[in-house]
This record gives sequence, C-alpha cells and structure tokens, in this order.
Amino acid sequence: MNTYDDLVNDYLRAVEQALAGVPANRRAELLADLSEHIAAKRAELSPDRETEVEVRSILELLGDPEEVAAEALVDAESPPPILIQPKKRSTALIWVALTIAAVATMCVVAGLLGMVLFWSSSSVSSDGTVTQPEVTVVTGPPMSDPATPTLSTPPTPTHS
Repeated sequence: MNTYDDLVNDYLRAVEQALAGVPANRRAELLADLSEHIAAKRAELSPDRETEVEVRSILELLGDPEEVAAEALVDAESPPPILIQPKKRSTALIWVALTIAAVATMCVVAGLLGMVLFWSSSSVSSDGTVTQPEVTVVTGPPMSDPATPTLSTPPTPTHS
C-alpha cells in the first residue's frame, strides 16, 4: 500500500460518510463500483506514470464525494411500486368486465342489424335466395368517340 492508495481510501471514506442514509448493502455496492472504477483508471496509467497528481486527477474527475453520493442517492431512489388496494382492484375488475360486456353487446347488435338489413334488401327474395338485380339497358343514338373531333356545319343564314 502506497500513499496513492491512502488518497483513494480517503476519497472512498468521504463518499461512504456521505452515503450514511443509504442501506448498508446498497452503500457497499456503490462503494465497490466506485472502487473498481478508480482501480481501472489507475490501471490505465503505467506504473512509472502513477503520481500523486495523476491519482488526484482521477479522483477530481469523479467529482466531490458529496456530489458523487448525492448522485448515487438519486440513482438509488426508485419510485415505490404501484400497489392496487383490494377495494380498488375489485372496482378495476368490474370496470374491465363492464367494458368487455359493452363491446360484446355492440358486436352482437351490429351483427343482427347487418342481418336485418341484408334480409330486408330488395335483392333477397322471400324464400331467402339472392336474386340478381335487373339491369335496364338504355339505347340511343350511337355516341361518337370523344377523341375524334366532330365536324359541324355552321348554320346557313336565312334571308327573309
């Protein structure tokens, strides 16, 4: 253990003190993660480059122990799970059942309405067979092709 280890341990102790309100198992987990992070950063330095300045630089990049603890507290605080109380649960189940019943009723009514409209239409005979609608063909003078210009002669003036 060297003086640089003392710097890291002092930093971790300061973070631990700032985490006093956090449950012990969560505090230990956060401190272990932080310690691993510091060790990984120190490992990136070659042994001859690890100086007090470098170690202090790593710790300063992490931030003030109070700020690190405050951030960990924010991350650790998860909203409590939503619990549905028994009375509310039964009310919710009633609403779900009513909604399902309403949708099913609408489907049945729509189906019956469709059947009534189908059977009452003019294309269904009284014995239930579907008849083809009558087609009326209108005949008249032949239509000219709209793409072909028609020639019309101007009216001749009449002199009286």
